[in-house]
Amino acid sequence: MASAGCRARNFGLAAVAGGLVATISACAAEDVPMPPPPPELSAASLRSAVYASQHVEEGEIRLVQGAYRDTARRVSVFFLPEYAVGDIDSDGAPDAAVVLATTTGGSGTFLDLALVLNRDGQPVNAATRFLGDRVPVDRIRIVEGEVQVDLTMHGPADPMCCPSLEVTRRFRYESAEVVEIGTRADSADDTP
Repeated sequence: MASAGCRARNFGLAAVAGGLVATISACAAEDVPMPPPPPELSAASLRSAVYASQHVEEGEIRLVQGAYRDTARRVSVFFLPEYAVGDIDSDGAPDAAVVLATTTGGSGTFLDLALVLNRDGQPVNAATRFLGDRVPVDRIRIVEGEVQVDLTMHGPADPMCCPSLEVTRRFRYESAEVVEIGTRADSADDTP
């Protein structure tokens, strides 16, 4: 049986539309609740997720409290504090973009941008892209599906220890890949 609100609308729709089909459709739409969006991915779930890694034979690692360590291979991966939440695959769910730092026993610290999709509240690393060696990340954000990373890269004359070129690199998730769509040589904030 229809609610009083549904009956009142049905009467108005029947008079305007002149048909029972419109009346039934209006009532059915009201009675079907929209599912709630999945919960936002928590920092804890992101710090315990599985991520792609080019630095291990298996091709992926699982973080435990934000870190992965394989002392035999001298590989360590760390979840950096800079991450962003927003919809990157246009499904309405709050996804995430995180930065992982990998050391392999030498002087390098290799940074990767990992895009993490929200699948019913669970993190799924959908794509990863190398950002650079020893390139400090200042800020990461998601604006209308675009991932923007403010970082300091190496200029043409910079030694590996000391990058000096402040840039904003822009990425999108397309066809299961992280695609770079541009770089700005300043770190001005375009968001309100």
